[in-house]
Amino acid sequence: MTENEINDWLAKDLPRFETLTAIVVNVLKSLLTANGIDHLSVTGRTKSVEDIREKIRRKAYADPKKQLTDISGIRVILYFESQVERASKIIEKSFKVDKANSYNRDVALSIDQIGYRSVHYVCDLGGARTDLPENSHLFGLCFEIQLRTVLQHAWAELAHDRNYKFSEKLPRDIERELFLYAGMLEIADRGFDALSQKIDLYVTAIEAKTNTKDFDIEINSISLQQFVNVWADGVGFRLEPSSPKSNVSVLVEELTAYGLANIGQVQKIIPGQFATIAKELDYGTTIFGLIRDWMLLHDYKRYQDQAWDKRWSGFDSDEDEVRKSWELYRRIVGNKAAHRIFEIFNFAIDENYDQRP
Repeated sequence: MTENEINDWLAKDLPRFETLTAIVVNVLKSLLTANGIDHLSVTGRTKSVEDIREKIRRKAYADPKKQLTDISGIRVILYFESQVERASKIIEKSFKVDKANSYNRDVALSIDQIGYRSVHYVCDLGGARTDLPENSHLFGLCFEIQLRTVLQHAWAELAHDRNYKFSEKLPRDIERELFLYAGMLEIADRGFDALSQKIDLYVTAIEAKTNTKDFDIEINSISLQQFVNVWADGVGFRLEPSSPKSNVSVLVEELTAYGLANIGQVQKIIPGQFATIAKELDYGTTIFGLIRDWMLLHDYKRYQDQAWDKRWSGFDSDEDEVRKSWELYRRIVGNKAAHRIFEIFNFAIDENYDQRP
């Protein structure tokens, strides 16, 4: 292509590539979420005019419209290697893949090599998506999808993409040490993936035990959440979602300090009328409020002396929910104990509540 032809091409097509990048990012995010694949990030970039021209010169492309396949580039950072495999299958089903220009750098490495690893796809949207009127102008435009795990991404950024110290040719002894560390990252990557799958199997086993009322299970974040979910479903309790930043391990520590060693012991401190009264009041709370309700109602003095972290105090600030909490406590342990619990833990109570001892 002549310089003028390149100018005309970029003036016409670069805005279309920018649109394409945004669309593919959104589609990939939706696909990963719909398939239950946790991911660190999905980001896109469209090459600038300067970067396109530089690559055309560097690669000596005779027909850059066909040869330059990464004007739109999307990077997907996943947590584990098995997720890369799952995401690859989704991409192959969802887009039209140019297999001749797609590759897996991990497979390309020789058995005695360690280095930059990722999966690269060159795709277009495919007929189904470009048949939509809003996407018809994107027909035939290619984009590149790059899949990496978090550790693969860290290595690529450190040794290739960003850090000039590690990307240049180094003395043999330093280069050997560099690749030894790369090998450690690769081993860690596979180890974390294996641990992730082990946790998934543990979750399945805990679910099976909980469903059969076998509560001889150590208290940890997984077993506690599973038990509470099954209990709430079984009695029709309104279990509300916790904040994404909430850490259930705090509850595990409180239960341990309270003197409970397994899920069976947690089950035994649930007040007998708790679920019935909660349903009558339409009372709901998060796992944090629920577990603390159980401990307080079972033995608030033990909770105060052994498990209470004074950084936590107070119910939901919503007045209606606080009133429901008061009524729940009053009906289970009586006015005097309920008043004492609210007083000790600085729970806000309106002067109109029935607080008489």
